[in-house]
Amino acid sequence: MFAIPNVLGCTAFGYVIRTPDRSKKLVKQYGGIMSLFAIVTVAFHLFFLAMISVLHFPEAGFGASIVIPIAILFLGAALALLPNRLWPMLATVVWIFSLFAGFAMLPVETSIQPTHPWQDVVWLWPITTFGFVLCPYLDPTFHRAMQSSPSKHAFGIFGIAFAIMIAVTCIYHNVILATLPILLALHLVIQSTFTIGAHLKEGWKTNVQQRRKGFILLLVTACTIAIAVAHRSYGGEDSSVNDYIRFFVFYGLIFPALVVTFMFTKRSFTAVRTILFCLAIILSLPLLELGYLHGSAWLSVLPVVLFLTWAFADCKTAK
Repeated sequence: MFAIPNVLGCTAFGYVIRTPDRSKKLVKQYGGIMSLFAIVTVAFHLFFLAMISVLHFPEAGFGASIVIPIAILFLGAALALLPNRLWPMLATVVWIFSLFAGFAMLPVETSIQPTHPWQDVVWLWPITTFGFVLCPYLDPTFHRAMQSSPSKHAFGIFGIAFAIMIAVTCIYHNVILATLPILLALHLVIQSTFTIGAHLKEGWKTNVQQRRKGFILLLVTACTIAIAVAHRSYGGEDSSVNDYIRFFVFYGLIFPALVVTFMFTKRSFTAVRTILFCLAIILSLPLLELGYLHGSAWLSVLPVVLFLTWAFADCKTAK
């Protein structure tokens, strides 16, 4: 449910966009939303780092769970200053280290116990596919790769490399909440630092000069909120995991909905259309909460139907 749409969505991006020129046009037109995507992604990683720190270093109080994510944010910001020519080499090193970490954590747990009935996988598949197939079009790091790659086929190679990283995640996902070996901690820190740096770099670039102060303000606000949520006083392992899942409302609903209702339909962000979009998102949020966290998975299909119907109606009207 998670891996297949994710890998296919990342791979398809190169074959749908096809050329650097098309990518540049999209960045010019939707740079503001792409910068929001970058901000949310940075905040999500800081939340995750704070959450893991709270779970594994409770004796340190708020010290470790605040210092660690903030330190990695600044380290990522330093990476963002590196010239473009160094990033492929840096990415290769990060990928190889993560692959090494995965091999070091073998053997894989072979006794897999399902956490949900198989029917839930069927019902959750549409919203998961909706998100992972469409999110890459608002990811500024994907557009940088498209503009820098010699061929659209580079995304086919990326799909394979990304699938291997998902496999590495499967190796440690059952133990990460219970224990944090040094090698696993390094893997998480290095991957997060790299991702944060990449999104800071490209999120900053997608903004015109006049909007860059707003980018910094929104970034600081989002990161502060994300770290604060990880420190909720009524938290605990279950609450933290639920908050982690709630973050995916951005990637499963909000950003892909923006893609289908504005980018793919080529509609402008008029006041009326923007208000209607926000209302549709607000009405969809309880459905996803019930669908993902409260055993009514079938409700998660309804927001997908809503936004795809909206986009289809817009396309028919345009013709």
